[in-house]
Amino acid sequence: MNSEFISISCIPSPTFIEGDYVTFEPGDRHPDRNNLPYFILIVVTCGQLFISEDGRNMTVSPGESVILLPNHHHYSWKATAETTEYYWLHFAVTSEWEAGPQPTPMRSTVEVPILHYHTPQPTLYLLRQHRIEDPKTLHTLFDRLFAMSTSQMQNNFWPTQQLFLDVLQMIQIVGEEETAPFRLARQVRRYLDDHFNESITSRKLSQVFHLHSSYIIRSFKSAMNMTPNEYLIAYRMERAYKALANTDLQVQRVGEMVGYPNPSYFATTFRRRYGMSPSDVRMLHIVRG
Repeated sequence: MNSEFISISCIPSPTFIEGDYVTFEPGDRHPDRNNLPYFILIVVTCGQLFISEDGRNMTVSPGESVILLPNHHHYSWKATAETTEYYWLHFAVTSEWEAGPQPTPMRSTVEVPILHYHTPQPTLYLLRQHRIEDPKTLHTLFDRLFAMSTSQMQNNFWPTQQLFLDVLQMIQIVGEEETAPFRLARQVRRYLDDHFNESITSRKLSQVFHLHSSYIIRSFKSAMNMTPNEYLIAYRMERAYKALANTDLQVQRVGEMVGYPNPSYFATTFRRRYGMSPSDVRMLHIVRG
């Protein structure tokens, strides 16, 4: 069984393209296709499917799924020996994705503000070949998805996509949460969120989590694609921007609130982040108001 992982950033989300339910009689073969631009999800309900990707042979049995990668060569390495039936669908991914031996947190291709978004890395993890825990429920979802996609109902795009996302949710696996570095990164992030206005150094994090600072930094960066200090600065600046835009607090007071008692250093850090001074942001929102 192919135990490779597919890690897909969910911003933007994967999109359902088309799908169907097919029956192969003994001796039939899966079509020979090259460079199809979509992912292909196949879920076998009976018989066995013998599928190959670039010479890598896989046997898919009832209750199992397999995912074929876009822009690769797919074909049967062996004709079916018995009646074989399966669901298939194509889905498109415009965000970042990676196939490899382990789950990999993927960074969103759209910049997501740290202050208002609470999922560190919205990544979908799929096994190339996977045994389905609840096949009957998944089959029902496929039937509903295909019925919705061919219905004459107006604006059926959104309910179709929602059903497709339900399918992905059923076959996804828990990946990053199982790793110690990700669990640590999540704990460190919560600590930074709760203590953002305090003086926080690598040494302080090491004391709090009883781990070497280099391990903390490496774990955090692998999960968040930034160091704890970079995250802390970004979080502080977003809090400061929100306060400047929505309150009449003095600029110096805003700086103190987000952990910068030195007004000059606060202004320099803020300008580096937003390309304008805290006073400029205050005036901009006063004018707009």
